[in-house]
Amino acid sequence: MHGLRFFTVYGPWGRPDMALFKFTEGILAGRPIPVFNRGEMVRDFTYVDDIVEGVIRVMGKPAAPAAGWSGDHPDPRRAMLPGVFSTSATTSRSS
Repeated sequence: MHGLRFFTVYGPWGRPDMALFKFTEGILAGRPIPVFNRGEMVRDFTYVDDIVEGVIRVMGKPAAPAAGWSGDHPDPRRAMLPGVFSTSATTSRSS
C-alpha cells in the first residue's frame, strides 16, 4: 500500500486564498505582499500535473518493505518514495 499526501498544490483550478495566488495578484497590482516569520518562511509548491504524474507512476508498483522500518518504532522518514517526486523549496527573505 502506498500513502500519498499532497501539500500546496496549485493549478488552473486552485483556491484563490492560497499564498501563490495572493502573492501573484499583489505583485501584478503593485501592492506589497504579506511577509510572515520575519521573511524566513520556506514553502514548497507542486503543480497539479506533477501530482497526477507521480500518482500514475506509483499506481502499478507494489510497495516494497522499507529497510529498517519497524511498526514498534515507526519512522516516517524511512517510508519515503525515492525518485518519485523532485521538489525544490521556494524561500522568501525580506531585506
